[in-house]
Amino acid sequence: GAEIRLIDEQVERMRLIVTQLLQFARPTEYAGYVEALQPARVVDDCLVLTGHLLARTRIEVRREGASARRVAINRQELQQVLVNLMVNAIHAMPDGGVLTLGVHDAEDGSLSLTVTDTGPGLSPELLAQLFQPFVTRKKDGTGLGLWISRSLVERYGGDITAANRNDGTPGAVFTVRLKAEG
Repeated sequence: GAEIRLIDEQVERMRLIVTQLLQFARPTEYAGYVEALQPARVVDDCLVLTGHLLARTRIEVRREGASARRVAINRQELQQVLVNLMVNAIHAMPDGGVLTLGVHDAEDGSLSLTVTDTGPGLSPELLAQLFQPFVTRKKDGTGLGLWISRSLVERYGGDITAANRNDGTPGAVFTVRLKAEG
């Protein structure tokens, strides 16, 4: 009955974690097809993927910025990173709020994708350890999402940073920086 189903769910979660860890242990075997992507298009795809989650919330989605630059990265991997950040942001706003997705060109020729929420923000303790493995605020979280996301982005010469908003509104902002093409 219920116990067997719980065990099944745990086993499935462990299998997913192991699969994800293996992808990092042997990146060359798993390395996917890399293409020059328009980040705004990838954000569109991620909104489709998280649509079912967003539909059950009182979260308003806003888009900010634009970029003509492209980034050379595997589409699925970039989607995995952005969807993870979006799901975290959705979890941070159980009573609704505003999810802002930004695409901005940086001075140095790189490009940044931002995922900003109006949740409670990040405590100093959490900020200090956020990207370490097995750190999670979710009762059923693996705590591997951000660690894996950062590993993926670093593989393409990029980075992910986390901060609290500094515009007078509570909430967190996650920034994915990627090298632009050309």
